[in-house]
Amino acid sequence: MVLITGIAAVGWYYSDQIIRPSRYDPLDAGLVIAAADDSTITLPRTAITGAGRTWFLEWPDGAATLGTIVSVGDTLVRRRVQIREGVLIRGRRVDVRAFPFAGDPRRSDGIRFEPVAIVSPAGDFPAWLVPGPRRDWVIMVHGMNAGRGEALRTLPVVAALGFPALVISYRGDADAPAGPDGLHHLGATEWQDLDAAVAFARANGAGRVILYGFSMGGATVADFLYHAPDRAGIAGVVLDAPVLDWDEVVRQAARERGVPQVVATIAEWIVSGRTGFEWSAFQGRIRSYAFRMPVLIFHGAADRTVPIAASAALARELRHSVKFVVTPGAGHAQSWNYDPERYESALQRWLTRVAADSTAAMDGSDAARR
Repeated sequence: MVLITGIAAVGWYYSDQIIRPSRYDPLDAGLVIAAADDSTITLPRTAITGAGRTWFLEWPDGAATLGTIVSVGDTLVRRRVQIREGVLIRGRRVDVRAFPFAGDPRRSDGIRFEPVAIVSPAGDFPAWLVPGPRRDWVIMVHGMNAGRGEALRTLPVVAALGFPALVISYRGDADAPAGPDGLHHLGATEWQDLDAAVAFARANGAGRVILYGFSMGGATVADFLYHAPDRAGIAGVVLDAPVLDWDEVVRQAARERGVPQVVATIAEWIVSGRTGFEWSAFQGRIRSYAFRMPVLIFHGAADRTVPIAASAALARELRHSVKFVVTPGAGHAQSWNYDPERYESALQRWLTRVAADSTAAMDGSDAARR
């Protein structure tokens, strides 16, 4: 009985790690600067600082872009740096991330935007609206606990092509209303906030919509597509390290943490009991309903958070309607960080093609109505 109670307690704790929103503080995970000048910085060598092409630095009164590696040793790495705000000095604690956590389109990318509110069944959710002349809008959905800053890496490509962009929040975000139980539902209820964002776009002039989901944002996009009554209004979907198999994500996390798989199974049962999430149903929705439009998938080959296998399987299934871009060496949602030029080139070409197809489709519909 004691053993069963202990396993159940661990399962409950592990379920909390899956569905309890966390509040990230950049100062909690900072690295101490070993040296800095106007163009370079020396930091402790980590899995991030010692690899990849481009990362982002943040500290309480500043921000910078971490560029290419100049030199690397056993414990330290020297990289190019471009300071956007503040001053970098030896001994200062900074956070290194895949995206600007504390940024916004103007601060991080120099892009004009309007803060707007999306009215959803769960409340009013803040969003960034970047205007553009095209009829198609791009709606960007971040991953679990990431925040809207996750979209700031690729927003310049979207904006430069003239797409109006809507970067949304959803229930459970630090700056947004919580859901009724205060828990993540792994996309199963968050899709309603995306649905409200799509309605907002259409009410404000959008012809068709391109959905762009990162990590759990991909799961939210999939759930929206399953429930949406009008999938014909979706011109295309971009997925970056999408969660397409929650069961495998949970079991991979257990393996990484040394948690027995039986605990993962119990945690899944508890998650279902607490949120109503249906593990097998989610996967079936993706396979049967979700992606019946052009799809672009980015995934890092070294992703140990959301394994690439589910993305590869979906790409095989979709065949001619999908462009699948695999980035060697990249971890979770780090494809852009490892090869920004390749990522942006693929995104630009795909968006341009989908927009042209969408314009032709809408013009044909207009002609038919006339």
